[in-house]
Amino acid sequence: MSSKLSNGNDWGCCGANLDSNDLMKCITCGKNYHMDCISTSSGTENIEVSAWECPLCISQRPKNGSNDENQPVRFNPNVTTRAPKRQALQSPPESPPASESVSASASASTVSASEIRSIMQEYCMNVSSRIDSLSSSLKSELKSVKDEISDMKCSMDFMNSKYELLLQEHKETKEAMVVLQNENSALKTNVQNLNSRLNSLEQSARAMNVEIQCVPERKNENILQVVTQLGSIINCNVKSEDIISCTRIAKINKSSARPKSIVAQFSNKKIRDEFLAASINFNRKKAMHDKLNTSHLGFNGEKTPIFIVDHLSPMNKSLHAAARKIGKEKGYKHVWVRNGRIFMRKTDDSDYVLIRDMDSLSKIK
Repeated sequence: MSSKLSNGNDWGCCGANLDSNDLMKCITCGKNYHMDCISTSSGTENIEVSAWECPLCISQRPKNGSNDENQPVRFNPNVTTRAPKRQALQSPPESPPASESVSASASASTVSASEIRSIMQEYCMNVSSRIDSLSSSLKSELKSVKDEISDMKCSMDFMNSKYELLLQEHKETKEAMVVLQNENSALKTNVQNLNSRLNSLEQSARAMNVEIQCVPERKNENILQVVTQLGSIINCNVKSEDIISCTRIAKINKSSARPKSIVAQFSNKKIRDEFLAASINFNRKKAMHDKLNTSHLGFNGEKTPIFIVDHLSPMNKSLHAAARKIGKEKGYKHVWVRNGRIFMRKTDDSDYVLIRDMDSLSKIK
């Protein structure tokens, strides 16, 4: 019969001396036993307290060689049992009971889940740390990009303002160019008119002059005598008092082998016109080889023709030379000068064309 202490402990022995602290506790049934009740002849010095079982629990174990686990084992209270031997060193550990294995498996599974949670937490922390680092890096990069975009915006605003300024300047310049073009066109027209008027004045100043070309030059020559001699040759009675002045003029083309021309100014336009008409009539009546030439003035050697023409202004001289060149290219038969004006005629029966300037000469077909 078991007794209980006042503190609630179970007793498996006599239950006497309840206040004694010298006791043993069975690891199987959990009951307490006095050391005096379980003492053996050999003493209790060899009893292992942490692995002690009471005699009742030991007697209930199945006997060796019996297959019947449910067969009870008789307990003889007169037989003293010894505590189980200690496990030998380096021997394999005993297999724990099924309940302990299940508890161990549960503990292992609990530990494994805890480790998984720890690993996951650590992984999440690493991922979070990497995300934070990446976020910081992206913020830094984005800041630099934003700064560059801001700089580009400032540059674009500056360039846009400059572009707008250039557009305004271009517009103003274009308007000014239109004004200048109009002014230039007006000035060009005025210059042409002024040149025409100047040329007319220059030509009017030569209205009483004739130009005698290709007369050979001599030292100590008397030009006045040459002019009067030509007048007698062409049957025009010209006196020395009818001539105001006569002189040789400089050549336009200094490399030309032709002698300097003689310019004779008569006292009035009538005498000058008579002198020109007499030279034309003289040449018209003569054959090609006998027209007015150097032999008529007494020059020996090769005969060279002598020409008596209007004294043209420099502009009219250039225009006359260009008219002769164009007339030759276009097949015009006649190019002549009358009273300082230049005329062209393609055939004997066609109408004449007055050449006023280079523009009218460019229209010749």
